[in-house]
Amino acid sequence: MDIIPRKKWGARPPRSRYTVTWGQRTEFFVHHTAGAKSQLVRAIQDFHMDTNGWNDIGYNFLVDEDGTVYEGRGWTVVGAHCPGHNQTGISVAFIGTNNPTPAAKKSIRRLYEESCRRAERKLLQLCHGDRYATSCPGSVLRAWVKAGMPVDELAEKPIKVVVRDGVALWPGRLLELRDPMMRGADVEAWQARLAKRGWTIDVDGWYGPQSRGVCRAWQRAVGLPDTGRVDEATWESAWSWTPPEKSA
Repeated sequence: MDIIPRKKWGARPPRSRYTVTWGQRTEFFVHHTAGAKSQLVRAIQDFHMDTNGWNDIGYNFLVDEDGTVYEGRGWTVVGAHCPGHNQTGISVAFIGTNNPTPAAKKSIRRLYEESCRRAERKLLQLCHGDRYATSCPGSVLRAWVKAGMPVDELAEKPIKVVVRDGVALWPGRLLELRDPMMRGADVEAWQARLAKRGWTIDVDGWYGPQSRGVCRAWQRAVGLPDTGRVDEATWESAWSWTPPEKSA
C-alpha cells in the first residue's frame, strides 16, 4: 500500500507531537472531512492548526476519492480526532462529505488491515459518531463500517463450519498467521474450542500472534510438532485429545 508522505503534500511541521505504542492502540476510527472532495490535505492542515489551534492535522491518515492515501500524523502519533480516544484510536478520514467511492473504501479497509497487523490483534471498527456526538462520517460510511467495512477485492471465500455430534469437522484449510491476519468462521470455531478447554485466547475469528502462540503451546501439550499452524491433526486434537491419567 503506497502512502503519500507528509513532505510530498507540503505539510507544515507540527508544533509538538506525542507518540503511543501499538499496545495502546485498540480502536480504528473512520471520519469524513465534511468538505469538498477537492480539498487539499495542506488546506485541511491549515484549518486544523490555524482555526482549531491544534498541533497538526487531526487525523492519522486521509484518503481521497481516487483511493490515494496521505500520511497525516502517522501510525503511532497521538491524533486530535476524537476526544478521549486519541491515544487508543488510530484515525482515517475520507476527503469529502458522505460520498465515499469504492476506491476510497478499499484504501480505508487496507489501512485497517495494516493497523491490525501492526497492533498484532483485531482493532475495534468505529465511526467518529460512535464515541462523540457528531454525524461524522455520514450515513453512507457509517452503514459501511457497521457492516464490517466489506470490500470485494479483500473478501475471503466464506468458510462453513460443519458440526457433527458436537464435533466441528476439519474445515479443509490450514489456519496460520498471514499478512494481514487470517480470519474466518473456522478460526473462531477453533479459538472457541481452545477457550472451552481452559486456554486463554481471544475468540474473535482472527488468527494473529496470540492464536499462533496458543496453537504452539497446545501442540506441545498434546505431543504434536509446535508449528503454530492449525493443520488437520491439530484441529482434530482440540476435540479428541484427552490428558493421560495420572498414576496412583
